[in-house]
Amino acid sequence: MAENKAIQRLESSVDKMLEQYNLATEEVARLQMLTAAQQRKIRTLQQQLSDAERALAQAKLSEAMLSTEVDTKAARAQINRLLREVEKCIEIVSAKI
Repeated sequence: MAENKAIQRLESSVDKMLEQYNLATEEVARLQMLTAAQQRKIRTLQQQLSDAERALAQAKLSEAMLSTEVDTKAARAQINRLLREVEKCIEIVSAKI
């Protein structure tokens, strides 16, 4: 009789643990999907930021070159910064080849 109660308690404990395991597995899957979606959103926002920064740099360079008050130092600094950025990109591409 005592053995039956012990077995029933053990079975009940195992059932509860399996239920908790299944719930935890579902939660992990849900969180993985959420994480993947957030990572895609982050990549999209990073690309948008990069595009906006590039557009701003181009606008600043255009403004510096087209302004009636020719600020050659600012234009040269901007061109030099862009050249350094291009050189970094070339280094990255060369390293991947």
